[in-house]
Amino acid sequence: MFVHGSRIQKQFEYLEKAGIDISPLFRQTGISRETIIEHDTTFDFEQYKAVLDFALRQTNNPEYGLEFGNQPQLGGTIGMMSASCKNLKEGLIMGSKFLKIQGDFAELEFIDDARFPKLVYTPVMAWMLESPQTAKLEVDAMFAFINNILAVNSSGTLKPHKLKLTFAKPLHAEKYLEVFGVMPRFECEANEMVFENSALLIPMKAFNPETFGILNQYLETRLINITNSEKVTDKVRRILYSSFRYQFPDIESVAEKLNLSARTLQRKLSEEETSFKEILQETLFGIAKQLLLQNHLTVSEISYLLGYSDLGNFSRSYKKYCGMSPVEFRAKHSAGA
Repeated sequence: MFVHGSRIQKQFEYLEKAGIDISPLFRQTGISRETIIEHDTTFDFEQYKAVLDFALRQTNNPEYGLEFGNQPQLGGTIGMMSASCKNLKEGLIMGSKFLKIQGDFAELEFIDDARFPKLVYTPVMAWMLESPQTAKLEVDAMFAFINNILAVNSSGTLKPHKLKLTFAKPLHAEKYLEVFGVMPRFECEANEMVFENSALLIPMKAFNPETFGILNQYLETRLINITNSEKVTDKVRRILYSSFRYQFPDIESVAEKLNLSARTLQRKLSEEETSFKEILQETLFGIAKQLLLQNHLTVSEISYLLGYSDLGNFSRSYKKYCGMSPVEFRAKHSAGA
């Protein structure tokens, strides 16, 4: 998975503004000041996750995501394009569409409804399992950023109708009431920001058809370039990660998402000297390794989360692919910690 450099750059700027020394982060992630400011640079998602983890540890602030996302002027080109739309609904629809340019680690979906349209923000399941605190930070920041757009365009009067979050109620939940004007429901099935439809028809203060046309064309081109430059192997890997919900989709389902037949997909993968089975195993055991490096899940729980009904089958498959059993892998890396 990838993340656009601008997301990391904004984290660096925010941390330094808070007086935090980020030089250890450069060494830890291999990111440099020079590469972070290069145009359209992308980084591995693990580097982004390390940045968020660093931010949580260094600030010791469980409300970091809400405070980070609530900053003014955080949106960059996508934010500028959304602000130039004719109303809030169009801005949210277009922003959701182009968020893919920022990375493939989460999906933002606008679901229209005559009374209560909503935004659904879904980090990939593997992330939520491997690092729930950084995934929570990401959701907090995204919803706080969107809420800030609503407030700016309604002179502070507009707030979500409802807010639903997948994670458990935190100790200082009143911060959500302060930021959003509503108390969320926690431990829900999805992260949702629900609106009254009439509120989203408020005109954008920065509505400008010319600006919208220029930025929309620019972002469309970038989105097409990302899609066209991506190898089929990477597209399959991304779909597997993003679609994982305690089991992986089969080749027919993945091929359908790519508008291909299963046979054509297999042929294209063969041309890249791999196969669907190889990518699936790489993805599955890659997630398994990350989960084993954490201490909040037992091997049996990890086996269940990855779709195995029997711990013995998981252990044998893991050892065959990785060269050691899950227990041995965890013990080895715990000893080396």
